[in-house]
This record gives sequence, structure tokens and C-alpha cells, in this order.
Amino acid sequence: MNLSQGSFTAVDYVIFALLLILSSSVGVYYLFSERKKSYREYFLTNRSMPIAPIAFSLMASFMSAITILGVAAESYFYGTQYAMISLGYAIATPISTYVFLPVFYNIQTTSIFEFLEKRFNKEVRLVASLVFILQMIIYMAIVLYAPAIALSAVMGLSKWTSVLLIGSVCTFYSTIGGMRAVLWTDLFQALFMFFAVFAIIIKGTIDVGGLSEVWKIAIEGERIELFK
Repeated sequence: MNLSQGSFTAVDYVIFALLLILSSSVGVYYLFSERKKSYREYFLTNRSMPIAPIAFSLMASFMSAITILGVAAESYFYGTQYAMISLGYAIATPISTYVFLPVFYNIQTTSIFEFLEKRFNKEVRLVASLVFILQMIIYMAIVLYAPAIALSAVMGLSKWTSVLLIGSVCTFYSTIGGMRAVLWTDLFQALFMFFAVFAIIIKGTIDVGGLSEVWKIAIEGERIELFK
């Protein structure tokens, strides 16, 4: 089914608006909270956050619009071979968790860049920071452009309006609320994304006639590809 402009219903607009308002409200709440305002609170939440928001925030970092739109399109057009990237995560994640992260945690650094300065010198930290900033500028441009395309299709908004709207809200609550606001916002955004993805999967599966029919269509279309 092709999406046409203005295909959002009133309920969709309400949900979209609530997401933006809720995200902004979290930042405002922590701006006026009675917590001690310090750089450790702002950047590290005084190392006092529960496990759940941190875990969901990490997952949400891998669930940008690039993932939702790009991976779905990749699998549809070229098959499931892309899923083999998960093998790399299965190997790298335990190594990062038990080898690298304990080092950073034990020396109580705020970021990897602070570690680089302690291990080498300030110039190395500066170069690494500049490279990371450049990489994130390019990456965030794509991350913002992807949902802008989707919103343009279903809401009739221009791509620039979508980019400015989403970017402004994210910048707003991140700047005034600090890392604590970012983590809690990531939590409910991640839950909403997972709910939406599974709702689409369940609805689509029911519409085509069940899991067996989905599997049959995938096999006939030569989309199930692993270890090839």
C-alpha cells in the first residue's frame, strides 16, 4: 500500500504530539528538580540511575529511523543476510562488557576522550573529539532525514520542517535536562518503538494469513538467506 500525504488520522496526530510534549516535559522536569546541579549530575546522573532506563537507552541507540526503515527495506529487497551482523555483536559485546568497560569504570572517567587524555595527552583527546563530532554530524543528518521522509509522506510536512521539529525537541530536552532526562526519555521512546514494531508485525502476519504464510512467501521470494 502506498502512503499518501495526509494519511495520518486524528489519533495519530494526538499520539505524535504527546510524544513530543512528553519528551520536552522530561527535560523541563529535571531542569527544575532539586537535584544538585553539577557536571557529574548533568553528564553521569551521579551514577545513580536504575538498570532499566540505561539498558533501554542503549537499545534505543541502535533503533534509530535508519534501523526501522533501512533494515526493513534491506530485508524486503535483498533478504535476511543482513541479520548475520548479529554474530558480530554476539562476539564483541561480551568483550566490551568484561574487558574494556571495567577499565573505564574503575578510573571513573566521564568519557573515552578523558581516558585518552590521561593515557596519552590533550592533543590526542582533541583529535579524537573532533573526529567523533564530525562523524556524529554526518550520522545525525541521516538519522534526522529518515523520519523526515516518513513524516513528509504521512503528514504532508516539508522535510525541513520535520528535521527542525524533531531536532529542536531532542536538543531541547537533552540540553536542559542532562543525561538523566535523555535516559528516561529513551526508555519510553524505546517502549513505544517496540510496541509499534510488534503491532505492525502482528497485524501484517494476521493480514497475510499467519506465520506459515509469511514463511512461505519469504521462501518463494528467496528472502531467507543465512551464511551465504
